[in-house]
Amino acid sequence: MHIAILLAGHTNKAMPARFQDYNDMFSALFTSLPQGKTFHFTTLAVVDYVFPQDINDYDGFLVSGSAYGVYDDAPFIPKLMTLIHQIHAAGKPLVGVCFGHQIIAHSLGGHAQKWDHGWGIGVKEMTMLDHPDWIDNKAETINLIHVHQDQVTRLPDGARPIASAAHCANAAFAIGDNVFAVQGHPEFDVDYTDALADLLTPKAGADCIQAARQSLTTPHDGKMVAGWILAFFAKHAA
Repeated sequence: MHIAILLAGHTNKAMPARFQDYNDMFSALFTSLPQGKTFHFTTLAVVDYVFPQDINDYDGFLVSGSAYGVYDDAPFIPKLMTLIHQIHAAGKPLVGVCFGHQIIAHSLGGHAQKWDHGWGIGVKEMTMLDHPDWIDNKAETINLIHVHQDQVTRLPDGARPIASAAHCANAAFAIGDNVFAVQGHPEFDVDYTDALADLLTPKAGADCIQAARQSLTTPHDGKMVAGWILAFFAKHAA
């Protein structure tokens, strides 16, 4: 399958040079899995106003994270929302991660905003509320790395809640068979998150960062969630 990664932001320039951009993190993660070998990934940097000429050139789409919020006055955001509507109307599989999760919900009738209670950083436990057929693990809880201040506060009409967390009620959702979105970051690893925490200390506060660092000793299920994403896409293979 040919999947377009809609890159909605770039890795912070202040991060050490050893860290890749988000699209490269996703590609490396997916191709590290046996089922990922059958996928081909193309990056379209929508944040830099690079959009698909024809959505039918791709079998599926993934919207990445971003430092932007859905409410920000950035030129690419309204155009990305229009694209999300087009992809959804065409019935093509669409995945959102972090900002991607938020903008998909916001575009399709839900709501995303800054959370009044601050940042969610580190490995967070998610309670599984539903297990669609692309989720082969029936665990009641999973752990996933999160780095966000914004979150989805209202799901679109018809959305199925998939997971919830203490800090984020709408941690994952699906719409029909062609939308799957998750607030956490399967593509982030502990090393990257620890380095990013340094940059976020002035914004998130020392107590939040200390708790985040302590949580990073907890094993996380990023590869498992990546497998779910690939299984979700594979459902739509011709």
